[in-house]
Amino acid sequence: MQASIAEMKFRTGPIPPWISLPAKKFFRHSSALKELTTSKEISLKLTTTRRLWSQQETTLLTKFYPTDTAIKVIAERLGRSPQAVANKAKRLGLRRPLTLKRQRAAQARKNVDIVNERHNSPASAIPGVFPKTASGRAIWNTQSLHLLADLWKRLYSPAFIAEYFGLKYNTVCMAAKRAGLPSRAGFTLLRTSPTENPFAVAENATLASQMIARTCGITNTVFFQHPKDRRQQHYSYLGSRLVERRASGCFH
Repeated sequence: MQASIAEMKFRTGPIPPWISLPAKKFFRHSSALKELTTSKEISLKLTTTRRLWSQQETTLLTKFYPTDTAIKVIAERLGRSPQAVANKAKRLGLRRPLTLKRQRAAQARKNVDIVNERHNSPASAIPGVFPKTASGRAIWNTQSLHLLADLWKRLYSPAFIAEYFGLKYNTVCMAAKRAGLPSRAGFTLLRTSPTENPFAVAENATLASQMIARTCGITNTVFFQHPKDRRQQHYSYLGSRLVERRASGCFH
């Protein structure tokens, strides 16, 4: 007699019902596994590594970056992105040339000697030696603060002072605040110089009387204060902040 597996009885107990199911439901075909593996491999993205800079590329970057050539053009020549070119130039210590505004200001400072022959103002000989770092940033010492104060009391706007010295607008405003220069609210500010030499313009008597120059004993730089504050204020803006930080126990 032949009997199906489902009809067979064993001593251990009844046969589970899944015994009679076809074997295809328990085994995956090899072609399906191959297809699944292939699809996974295709969906993976290949990782790209950064290409190292060759000696020739570094030489070209050193040659063209300090010139007026646009960074985008340099990047196209080297086959790299503009950001990669800028990052590499920063690591090499390369700098872009001065902007047109700073070039005009630099040219104006070079022509100061010619202008001084026409105007005999004692302050007109100072602008040509405005102290700056190699990167073009202003050095706010006693000399540069006196230059700023001379233009400030002649009612020149911060925008004109920034363009004349080749600085930024916010830099001039912050330097004026730290130097203690008085507010010029209510005055009409000059956006351009009526003469070739800005220092040839007469000073405003009201502002000049409110600007008493003193030397800070902490920062060793000049600052300006109102006559009524001479007995109360003994340090500059930065000197006072340094005293407060020392008093609070912060020495950094």
